[in-house]
Amino acid sequence: MRTRCLLLGVALPLLAGCGAGSEPQPAGPVRGATSDAEKVRAADLSVLFVGNSHTAGHDLPDLVARMIRFRHPEKTVYTHVVRVGFLDEVAHDPTCRAEVETRPWKAVVLQGQRISVSGRQEYSRAEAVEMAKLARGRGAAVLFFAEWGLRGVAGDGPRQEKVYREMAAEAGVGLAGVGRAWDLALAERPELPLYSFDGNHQSAVGAFLTAAFLFARLTGESPAALASFPYPEVGDADRKFLADAAAREVAK
Repeated sequence: MRTRCLLLGVALPLLAGCGAGSEPQPAGPVRGATSDAEKVRAADLSVLFVGNSHTAGHDLPDLVARMIRFRHPEKTVYTHVVRVGFLDEVAHDPTCRAEVETRPWKAVVLQGQRISVSGRQEYSRAEAVEMAKLARGRGAAVLFFAEWGLRGVAGDGPRQEKVYREMAAEAGVGLAGVGRAWDLALAERPELPLYSFDGNHQSAVGAFLTAAFLFARLTGESPAALASFPYPEVGDADRKFLADAAAREVAK
C-alpha cells in the first residue's frame, strides 16, 4: 500500500499521499494549527487544504495562493492546511471538522485517500465523502485532489484518479486530476525531474506543475499565463512548458 501522504466567488468562478514517506519535506504548515477566522472571512478567496505530505510539501497551498495573487493582485487570498496521514482520519480529527463547520471557506481541497498500489485492497472512502459533503453543505466549492502515480509503477496514476473520481461523484463535488498533467508532461519530456528522489513525493519542479493545475481548477482560468510566474526553482523554458502542459490537460 502506498501512503498517500474552489471557487473564487466574486470575480473568479469555480470550474465546473503520503504521511509516512521517506522523503524529508521542506518546512510547511504546522500540524494541528488552526486557521485565522478573520482572514478566512475577509479574503476574496479562502481555501482549506486537507491532506498529507503531497499537499504540505514545498508549501503547495501557499504556492497556489501566490499564483492566484500573481494573476489577480487586487484579490486577497488566504490558505490553510489541516495535515492528516489519510483522509479516513478526518472522521476522528476535531481540528478538521471544526475548520469546516466554523469557518466560511470559499473552497476546500481534499487529498490523501488510502489507496492500494496493487488494487487488491479496498479502504474506506466514507469519511472523505462525508467531509466533502459537509464542506459542500456549508457553501464551499470542494475538490478532491488526485495525486500523480508512483514513479515506475504502470497505471498507478489512473488507478488513483479512478478512486477519487468515484468519491467526487458520490459526494457531488469536483475533481482535480493532477496526475493526468504529470503523465502528459512526462510523456513528452521524461527527463523532467517532477519527482523527488524517493519516486513518491514531488520535487520543487513537480510542485510548480501541481500548483498550476490546482490554480486552474480553483479559478477556472488557463494556467498558461503562469509561464511568467516568478519561480526561481524552474527555468524559463521549463516553466513555460509546465504551464502549457497544465493548460492543455485542463482544457480537455
